[in-house]
Amino acid sequence: MKKTLIALAVLGAAAGVAHAQTNVVIYGVADIGLVKETGSKLKMDEMVNNRIGFMGSEDLGGGLKATFQLEKRFDLFDGDTRGGAGKEFDGASNLGLAGASWGQVRFGRVNNLSVETIRKFDPFDQYGVGGMFENSLRSARISNTARYDSPVWSGFQLGASYTLEQPGVANNAVPAGSNAGYALTAKYNNGPLALAANYDKLADSNDSNNWNVAAAYKFGPAKVSALYEQAKLKYVSNDAKEKIWLVGVDYKIGAGAIVASYGQYKYQDTGVDGKDKKYAIGYNHNLSKRTTAYAHYAHTSYEAADNVNGFQVGLTHKF
Repeated sequence: MKKTLIALAVLGAAAGVAHAQTNVVIYGVADIGLVKETGSKLKMDEMVNNRIGFMGSEDLGGGLKATFQLEKRFDLFDGDTRGGAGKEFDGASNLGLAGASWGQVRFGRVNNLSVETIRKFDPFDQYGVGGMFENSLRSARISNTARYDSPVWSGFQLGASYTLEQPGVANNAVPAGSNAGYALTAKYNNGPLALAANYDKLADSNDSNNWNVAAAYKFGPAKVSALYEQAKLKYVSNDAKEKIWLVGVDYKIGAGAIVASYGQYKYQDTGVDGKDKKYAIGYNHNLSKRTTAYAHYAHTSYEAADNVNGFQVGLTHKF
């Protein structure tokens, strides 16, 4: 749970002019547990990414606010920074403006709209051994980006982003191929029904693109969800595609919840066709509003490799 820890009001002295108030929020996640997978030794790892972040806003008057966010990712079990290329703030680093009537715009390093939206339809939130299959274009956060989020109108919201090309620089493991990137999202969450649709083109990937759709519905203590995602890997070939679908359920029992999912991953290219399957089940128990104990199991059947069983137990604390 996020807590507002610092609230500073700076007053002009000689001129007697009152300056705007700046609110700073410190938040984070501490997660630690044990993981055992077929063919690997028992290891200490996380489920939810460990992080500490700072975010805040300043009232500029007339309904306009300046906003900022800085978020550092790290491994709790050894204290090392997590993130590629020595990024100190792998989670986020952005500055923006927000208005109640028109929404928010941010500049810098931000969450990828497509990933941020679709992961909410996976009962495991794309974390840990139970998380859904991920395509080769997945990039949870993207740099050199301008992102816009509209206000929420009766549960409906739009979003868009534009990423500058960085010639010769690859995104994650994707080979470099200069092109700007952009994303569009539309989502609805009101009452028992949630819907989402996304399209995004990853920067510097030879115009490779991805789209997905998802839906979820709550029936009393149960929430069922389904999603489909397709990525076109133009950096491989014009015919290379990855297709992912998943169905899941989240069933609340007292202070806890049973989560389960079944998903498939299919790779297609000229003369190549492969399909993998994954079953996952787990239990999350809320020890408090901020602390959760979890135990998850997943079985992954690979068409071109040995099957893998994964077990994960641990504890998550959010502050």
